[in-house]
Amino acid sequence: MACELSTGFTLDCKDGIGGIKQIVLLDQSLVTGITLDSSQVITAIAGPTDADLYTYELPTQTGSFEETINFNRDNGTVFYTQTVNVMLHKLSAAKRKELQTVAQARVIVFVQDTNSNWWAVGYEYGADLSTATAGTGTALGDANGYTLAFTHEAAVRAYKLNGAPASVIG
Repeated sequence: MACELSTGFTLDCKDGIGGIKQIVLLDQSLVTGITLDSSQVITAIAGPTDADLYTYELPTQTGSFEETINFNRDNGTVFYTQTVNVMLHKLSAAKRKELQTVAQARVIVFVQDTNSNWWAVGYEYGADLSTATAGTGTALGDANGYTLAFTHEAAVRAYKLNGAPASVIG
């Protein structure tokens, strides 16, 4: 089967910025289905309610989302690795306990980038909290908190949402 190209791209305006504002976690097992529009944007998520969403607000310039295309020429396969990196300020017993639970769960990580786009990472199999580091720093000006990395591998790219997670679930 031949894969045909369908479009080109013009040079975009210089109005996009890097980073992420926040992430919202959802237990992946609660999702019973999604609705996609013709552009493959999520317009509805069936199963969960607002009470199932957990927001992690992030300090400025402490989070990132990236997606890598992986190709295996020998096997003729293409898959995508999505990674969400975040930092939470201040060590605490409550955060420690919650992050232990997150590490054991399969979650969808909804990412709001600084351009106010929302992305769903982990819809297919659930993203994993692949690394979590707690640190006090050394000097008074060093960070004190948690550095987290969520990863997910899938046959499709991360889906964009039609709005904030609360507006598309239910």
